[in-house]
Amino acid sequence: MTTVSFKAEDSLKETLDFLARRKGINMSAYIKLILTEKINDDLTRITQNGLTLAEEMEILVSAREDETVGPFSDVKSLMKALKKN
Repeated sequence: MTTVSFKAEDSLKETLDFLARRKGINMSAYIKLILTEKINDDLTRITQNGLTLAEEMEILVSAREDETVGPFSDVKSLMKALKKN
């Protein structure tokens, strides 16, 4: 787990604290809840190419792991990667 901090107006902090207490949780848990809901909403939203953001991220991650995707340091490493496929 990691710690994330940010600056906010006092009124925002008070509002977050109030809403968290109404839910019976602390402010940290409430902020995590809000962020998780927003992230999940964004990841399921359909992009212009018809994929969800989560699907796009999966493609990008797998491309990073694919040795046939550059950049290559030289032509020899490029040719070696192409021969694997």
